[in-house]
Amino acid sequence: MRWYHLGIKAKDSRASIRFYCDVLGLSVVDEVEIWGKVFTFVGNDTIQIEIEQAGPTDTQADPSAMTGLNHFSVVVDDIAALVKGARARGAEVLMEPFASRPDRLTTFIRDPDGVLIQIIAYVK
Repeated sequence: MRWYHLGIKAKDSRASIRFYCDVLGLSVVDEVEIWGKVFTFVGNDTIQIEIEQAGPTDTQADPSAMTGLNHFSVVVDDIAALVKGARARGAEVLMEPFASRPDRLTTFIRDPDGVLIQIIAYVK
């Protein structure tokens, strides 16, 4: 078994695609229509995220107040640059990067639908 993708249902799929491309640096890698609904995949060589447009009656999840998936995590080379760029693009950065372990810095950001994303950078 190996990882394939993570799926996100977005209130505004165009805003989510912009977030994942502009803030996290991913690219649109595929778009497929299934049963009249468009699914857009953003990613790079190691990760893919499927973005599905939510329906008008769908409700937003609150990861901090529910059980199940709480966040996903990515590793970057320069956490300070990512945080600076994220803020410049209006993304919600929840905390300054901090040493969660001796070998790494970490922070959390939220996507437009409230999905928590942990950002990690290993330090030497």
